[in-house]
Amino acid sequence: MTNGTTENQSPTITGWLRAVGVFDFLKAWREAFRGGAVVLATVGLMVSAIWMWTLDRLWKVSGAESEPSRLFGAMGWDWNSIGWVGPLIREHWFFGVCLMIPLVFLWSLIGGAILRMLAYRQTQDLHLSIGRSLEFSIQHYWRGYLLAWVLPVGFAMLVSAMVIIYGMMMAIPWVGDLIGGLLFFIPLALGFLLAFGVLVVLIGGHLFSPGVAVGGAHGADAVTSAVSYVLSRPFRAIAYFAMTCLMIWATAAFLAFLVQLAESITTCLISFGEGVWSARGDGRSDKTSQFLMECWLGGLHYIARGAVTCVFFSGSLVSFLLLREAVDGKGRGEVDGVGVDAAPPSFVEPVDTP
Repeated sequence: MTNGTTENQSPTITGWLRAVGVFDFLKAWREAFRGGAVVLATVGLMVSAIWMWTLDRLWKVSGAESEPSRLFGAMGWDWNSIGWVGPLIREHWFFGVCLMIPLVFLWSLIGGAILRMLAYRQTQDLHLSIGRSLEFSIQHYWRGYLLAWVLPVGFAMLVSAMVIIYGMMMAIPWVGDLIGGLLFFIPLALGFLLAFGVLVVLIGGHLFSPGVAVGGAHGADAVTSAVSYVLSRPFRAIAYFAMTCLMIWATAAFLAFLVQLAESITTCLISFGEGVWSARGDGRSDKTSQFLMECWLGGLHYIARGAVTCVFFSGSLVSFLLLREAVDGKGRGEVDGVGVDAAPPSFVEPVDTP
């Protein structure tokens, strides 16, 4: 009797897991590590680090700030944790603006190529080359990927400017006292609108770029679709966002442990071998060897971070596909072949599935 009950419940549980998208997220998790997506993400992270290092050095030379208040210089280049976000906003906002603008341009291009590659892989089991992915991203760069991020920022800046202007009006004698209390509901409503927009972007901001990657949509259409999906299915959007964060956390924790373990084992064995066989017998390498080893270790760390970045893009993509299916009724496998993807079949190859 118990066995019969279990057999009757198992298909129901499996069907429920499939309906809520758990299996789709597991597939997206697996597909995130295939092909050239990790390569693109790793290159993007390395270029970002070079830009950060360069700006940090230039900021120091410029003498714009006499005190060591530059973000990365003051924190010893320790930007691996999110603890630098607060100081970046409160104390180093101009440095942050100079830092983020090129990064937005860079990741609009690289992120778009990664998403297009993952879209082909997840929905059609096809491998799209790095060149074709970048070509699609370039074609849809200005009106697609970049605009999808510029519009929310522009909206936030516009609303903030209106509130600031209201504050300036309150500084006018007599008139400001009258207007300040009588029309206070206007900046209050604008502040509520801005807070609501921040919340929507926090939950659904990762859905902007997938709309361009899947359908070649205009940036404004991609933002509108993402916001409508979040507002139409808020609890589902929150659940998908949580699953994406869980995937990122699990991947980052596992790769951090794996890289640290590999680094510890390797350095331990090398130090032991040097101590036994080296003519010096001190177990120490010269500066050149240490520098080269640090380069290799740094490359390994960036590859791991690139894999985590691909998990973020993959989770964002599958979240968009599932929400689009729930709201618009479009199948998860529908990817518009616009622009450069209308190419001969030789440009795409089937992905080998285990």
